[in-house]
Amino acid sequence: MHTSLVRKILKALGFDARLLNQRLGGWSIRMALCGNGYNALVQKLRGIVPDISDQESSTRDTFNDFWEFKRRALQSFQCKLMLRALEYFSPGRIAVADIGDSAGTHMLYLRRLAGDEYDIDSLSVNLDPRAIKKIESRGLKAAHCRAEDLGVRGDKFDMIVSFQMVEHLHNPTIFFRRLAKMSVCNKLVITVPYVKTSRMGLLYIRQDNSSETVFAEDVHVFELNPEDWSLLLLHSGWRVIYKKIYYQYPRNWPIISRILRLYWRMVDYEGFWGVILEKDTSFSECYQDWED
Repeated sequence: MHTSLVRKILKALGFDARLLNQRLGGWSIRMALCGNGYNALVQKLRGIVPDISDQESSTRDTFNDFWEFKRRALQSFQCKLMLRALEYFSPGRIAVADIGDSAGTHMLYLRRLAGDEYDIDSLSVNLDPRAIKKIESRGLKAAHCRAEDLGVRGDKFDMIVSFQMVEHLHNPTIFFRRLAKMSVCNKLVITVPYVKTSRMGLLYIRQDNSSETVFAEDVHVFELNPEDWSLLLLHSGWRVIYKKIYYQYPRNWPIISRILRLYWRMVDYEGFWGVILEKDTSFSECYQDWED
């Protein structure tokens, strides 16, 4: 069941589906944050980048307090992952690339959160010239190119991050393979939607929206579960060395947790899966018929 169907059911029952979803969703996330210790970090992120309303063009027209809070909560999880990844490096200068960065937000977060111990030299990578303009307006470096072309450019990074991006790719296997083959980077941090069972996305086809113009940022192609992502990554040259799931609801409440889990599965995602990866080509080099 997807969001539009839920809204139709609620409307038929006389409820304002949008308002009800946002109130329930906001409460659920708030309770989840109380249990996972992210509340303080959410407030700190607001102090670093007060306005995130223009981060994604797809939600700009509907952005409100709920979407701000929902996005900050996910960003706090992503920032925790980045800080955990920094622990693999000695203090000093760390070159970081953010692939698919739409506004420079995460790199601003990381620079401040890393403190004096790490000197973050960031590069944001995107194919959308609008994103490049926003990033550069914040005083950050940006590259208008494909991620796999970073090696060709001669850029060298200690760490690459990419959040909520690879599920939009037609061929994530080749994407990861090229990063492993062409980049000297040894650590990669990603987050993707968490699903229990792997599936195809392509919601615009499921909803038969053939008359609408659709862009990559609006469409998920592959939505894999953690086990399948881990296999794909290892096949492509990356091994999971740390993993964590951020749930959008409190986990250990009798009955209520189960209800909220079903709710999130219907209207969005139960949560998000985040991993720190280390380059490991022992399996990818066994495979002899790569397309690159």
